[in-house]
Amino acid sequence: MRVIVLICFLCAGLSGNAQMTYGFKTGLNFSKIDGPSETDDAGRELEDWKTVTGFQIGVTLGYAFTDYFSVRSELMYSKKGGKYEYNGQGYRYFRDAQSNTLTTGNAKYVLQVNNSYLDLPVLAVGRWKDFELAGGVYAAVLLNSLAEGSLTYTNGRTAVLNNPVDSIRYTLDYNYRRDNPGEGDLGSTFNVQVDSRNIAQPTQIGAYFDETEDHGSLYNPFDFGLVGELSYYLSSSLYLSGRVQYGLMDLTRNEADLAKARVGSDGSLLYRDDKDHNLTIQASLGFTF
Repeated sequence: MRVIVLICFLCAGLSGNAQMTYGFKTGLNFSKIDGPSETDDAGRELEDWKTVTGFQIGVTLGYAFTDYFSVRSELMYSKKGGKYEYNGQGYRYFRDAQSNTLTTGNAKYVLQVNNSYLDLPVLAVGRWKDFELAGGVYAAVLLNSLAEGSLTYTNGRTAVLNNPVDSIRYTLDYNYRRDNPGEGDLGSTFNVQVDSRNIAQPTQIGAYFDETEDHGSLYNPFDFGLVGELSYYLSSSLYLSGRVQYGLMDLTRNEADLAKARVGSDGSLLYRDDKDHNLTIQASLGFTF
């Protein structure tokens, strides 16, 4: 991160009039989160990440050493994330003032994650006629981390009162940076019968509803990775570009990455020690002057 900031200051401090270029760019992000899937007791994968579309917009600063080689830095607002699906072995705790009951069954999560970043890429750029090939690194600061979707849970020991369907459905409304353990919308509840006990459940739950202790935010506040880009100039100033970004840092914090398939032998919650990464393809339109 310090190296990137230093390069940007050096570029900004260089003089040379025509050698310095400024500009802006905007475009679409096609992003997903890349990482290992949680498995059930038989070893079957339970998770899948699909690509979602976001956008990016920002400014560029470049310095051309020759007609064929330059460096460029950018400051971009960029929306990334992915569509998360989980289907299979799962569990639910049903808690009230008198009891804390663990049940097992089938859980189905459908969740769209939207993470907003401030990206700072620094690239070395080679040019040949109307084409540019660039490569480098990026650092990113997480500005916001939200998700929304649904959870459907089915278990033979539970039932929603006054509902002939034995599935329990929650609306998921997550703010990973602000939600508290056990948080749900108590303004709208429904009753679940668990082993002949009636336990109220919120219709809408937060990111850490299943937890009783604060383990912090799921997503790390910083990211760092590699960038590769190919650009084509439609004119001397207007260009189209395609870029791939791949994060090298673990996107999720292990101490907050709650397992969905199983709990510990003593009934305690388990957390996953794995590595997840941002994978983003960008299509952009840019202008330099």
